[in-house]
Amino acid sequence: MKPTKLVTAGITCAAGALVAVTALSTSAYAIPPEARSVTFTCNDPSGAIFGPSPFTATLSSSASTPTLPQKMKVSTSIGQNTAVPANSAAIVLRTIQTSSGGSGVGTVHDFAGSTHPAWGPWPMVIGPIPALARIPAGTNVRLKDTSAAPPSATNWSLRLTNPLAGPGWDIYCSGYQTFGSLDFGF
Repeated sequence: MKPTKLVTAGITCAAGALVAVTALSTSAYAIPPEARSVTFTCNDPSGAIFGPSPFTATLSSSASTPTLPQKMKVSTSIGQNTAVPANSAAIVLRTIQTSSGGSGVGTVHDFAGSTHPAWGPWPMVIGPIPALARIPAGTNVRLKDTSAAPPSATNWSLRLTNPLAGPGWDIYCSGYQTFGSLDFGF
């Protein structure tokens, strides 16, 4: 084989290897976005944030880069009678790492932040809010099922500060993923 053909073949192989390595390295964080149906029951005495309870919502995941924490977002068709400014509620969404069988026992992974659009008489969106730390590739999580008991400071899947009442006015929501709903894969 002539030296020029050998060099060309070597460059082609190196380029192919680079494409393969790039494809493999991005697949570890390419699983999101995913969406699952969830149900929440909230203890909002004011009724200003969460009126009718229980309500259904869609929980969705995202992971934009291989180094930043993954994010979760809750979207529902409920609205409020009172306008709530954007990014005014401190929010924590609790998920739990599952075994391969989806038993719902394992490490808790919280997603926390105050990112949300303005709330009002239109459909409500919470987030997207990031995980407290990057969840390792290959980890499966689901919304922590707290539906066996009423929502409280010790039993919740979603917690937020009532932005209309101020700090110390937490709203707790118990919740669960709809029966048969798959885990989120990261």
